[in-house]
Amino acid sequence: MHPRPSSIVCAGLLVLLVLLAGCSARHGADQGNVQVAQQAAGTARQLAYEHEVDIDTAPDRVASTQAAGLRACRDATAACTLLASSIEGAPNAAATLTFRARPDVIPKLVAAMGQHAELARQSTRAEDLSAPIADAARQLAMLDDYRTRLEALRSRAGNDIEALIKVNQALVEVQANYEAAAGKRALLGQRVETEILKVSIGSARHRPFWTPVGQALREFGGHLAEGISTAITGLAYLIPWLVLMSVLGWGGRRLWRRRRGGKISAG
Repeated sequence: MHPRPSSIVCAGLLVLLVLLAGCSARHGADQGNVQVAQQAAGTARQLAYEHEVDIDTAPDRVASTQAAGLRACRDATAACTLLASSIEGAPNAAATLTFRARPDVIPKLVAAMGQHAELARQSTRAEDLSAPIADAARQLAMLDDYRTRLEALRSRAGNDIEALIKVNQALVEVQANYEAAAGKRALLGQRVETEILKVSIGSARHRPFWTPVGQALREFGGHLAEGISTAITGLAYLIPWLVLMSVLGWGGRRLWRRRRGGKISAG
């Protein structure tokens, strides 16, 4: 007695679902998918760079320096994206900017903001994303192979409704995993193809000599009020302890005098 075609399809589907759940490698993977994974795992390192730049300028030029950076990023159109921006007014004039841009745009942004400012500090760090990118490529190749095999299995299912339902459910799950892996791979690629630039604009070196003194005098009243309030709060916590220590001291002296008076009477 020969097995029914639907039984053969269901049996093949169960085997494939086990492989999907275990995420094990298939020895019969498509050669094109294997080549994609091998190319992604090449010897060239995939580095994501992040730059930090501190710029110092006169307090009245902080806003214009920040505006120059924003304008330079806007002129670069799609090659530059503003991620964050903030500014603080006098007396501690300062601003911050965070960009994501192509490597060739980064020097232009720094140059635009440094025309009327002084470069105080610059640092660069890199994160090696070679392994995550290679892993993402291998996962995409594996999921693509699974999807191809499921589609082939669906075409063989014929009119077997139960087999078709199981295959379609597996295809939905594989497709969702594939899209998630593709999104992760795209994000890693964006981090490699573009760089992060964090800019801090300050005015510490260009402030007049008496600026800190004037600021201290302006803040004297506030600091005095905070000191008085702190002293009052501390006194509120201290009073109960003073009362307790006084009671204990009074009780101790009285007990000591009683014992001393008893010793004298006995003598």
